[in-house]
Amino acid sequence: MKLRSGVALLAAALLSQGAAAQGYFLPAGDARLRDDLTLLVDRGIIHLPVNAWPLPRVDVAQAIAAVKDDDLKDPALRAALIRLRAASAQADDAGTWKIRQVRATAGQPALLRDFGTPARENGELTSTGGAGTDRYSITLAATGVVDPSDGQHLRFDGTDISIRWGNWLLSANEQDRWWGPGHEGSLILSTNARPMPALALDRLRSLPLDLPVLRWLGPWRFSAFLGLGEQHRADVDQPLFMGMRLSFKPADWLEFAASRTAQFCGKERECNAGTFGRMLIGRDNRGLRGLSNDPAKEPGNQMAGFDARVVSPFKPLPIAFYAQEIGEDNSSSGIPERYLGLFGSELWVTLGSGAVLRAHVEYANTKVKWYNGDDEFNWAYRQNIFFAGYRYRGRNIGHTTDADSETTSMGLSLTGHEGDRWSMLYRHGALDRDGSVDPYNTITAGRSRYKSMQLDWDGQLSASNGLGLQLGYEKQAPSAAGDARGLFGFIQWRRQLR
Repeated sequence: MKLRSGVALLAAALLSQGAAAQGYFLPAGDARLRDDLTLLVDRGIIHLPVNAWPLPRVDVAQAIAAVKDDDLKDPALRAALIRLRAASAQADDAGTWKIRQVRATAGQPALLRDFGTPARENGELTSTGGAGTDRYSITLAATGVVDPSDGQHLRFDGTDISIRWGNWLLSANEQDRWWGPGHEGSLILSTNARPMPALALDRLRSLPLDLPVLRWLGPWRFSAFLGLGEQHRADVDQPLFMGMRLSFKPADWLEFAASRTAQFCGKERECNAGTFGRMLIGRDNRGLRGLSNDPAKEPGNQMAGFDARVVSPFKPLPIAFYAQEIGEDNSSSGIPERYLGLFGSELWVTLGSGAVLRAHVEYANTKVKWYNGDDEFNWAYRQNIFFAGYRYRGRNIGHTTDADSETTSMGLSLTGHEGDRWSMLYRHGALDRDGSVDPYNTITAGRSRYKSMQLDWDGQLSASNGLGLQLGYEKQAPSAAGDARGLFGFIQWRRQLR
């Protein structure tokens, strides 16, 4: 085991020697980058939909290109603009194949993840590199893992090969995706599970529609992908996983979106044009809407819903509210019902020093019909064909708390003028409230209570070297082995090589 881990770590360090670049996308997982971009959008400095990651880098770069430093009187806005320019700028030698970043992380992961969780395993060494032009981009990321939870010592999470076709990007990748305005989770697609290999289509620039009436929708973005699930599942090996999202930014104070995902096909299951067609039009529950009772004709499992984020139009009151409603597909109408719910609010203040203080509260309920007091458990993230659940390699593809959970989180962050970011997060709630044991739920064996507190710091040691620290304490009672409590956290070192 140690030999395999060592070989994987060495391979990760060497594999990208002839590869990779910054690529067409700003990846999910960078909380400081997300805060900077959200700040400029909320203040009306730029006008983009930003509640789904990864984001096309060119879209952000073009949006901030028109902003002049002298037009921003607030030092915090100028600092955020400078950091965004650095993050979205294309390297002068982007067309040259070379390593761009090396990253080493060590520590103990917590039970639950959030948008900015720095790693997945106890030890990781990642090398990222590549090359790109205006027509194509190749990014190769290789990670060697010590004692991986899924047995994969060498991973290619973050790898992307994209071709530009007009205002569209055609990609083959293994990218983390986060769909929704939440900070601690997304009900439909988050970075809780590892990314699966996928073919993807993304709109490059979120330009408004130049058509009567539809212009009011403002900048819009479309993303779609078709992924391949893992082998050796308990239900169906290598199922296909489809996701589609359409988001709009009709006003400075509003962004809304519709998302849809589906698990279907798989080894030894019927998988043809008819299967795909039934899945697209929502005929995926046998015995309903004219579909036969033959299990072979049932495409699979779907989820769909909406999310929105509303910002106060009064600039002296910097506050935003957001919500996400995602429904299961077990309906006779083809329209999702039995909704899961996520709600939150956030408040931010810019300081004279150029720092930004931000606070948020977020509530998530992953029981279907969360608004109903009835105990309708064992519906969320489940389906009779895909009984191992809405999961990839043991983790839920949606919310980090998995099914039938109810949690509340409170976060506070301070981003300094130079970009150092301090943050604190408290989270508590109940996991799998039904009490019956789901053998495929990897975070709890039956009903349990959960509490955690964590502190994070992330900053630059020098122009090329960055450091991230996390320290937390969590308690779960009972856990799979009785009450469990303990420390978690990471230390991460990054070196930029361009």
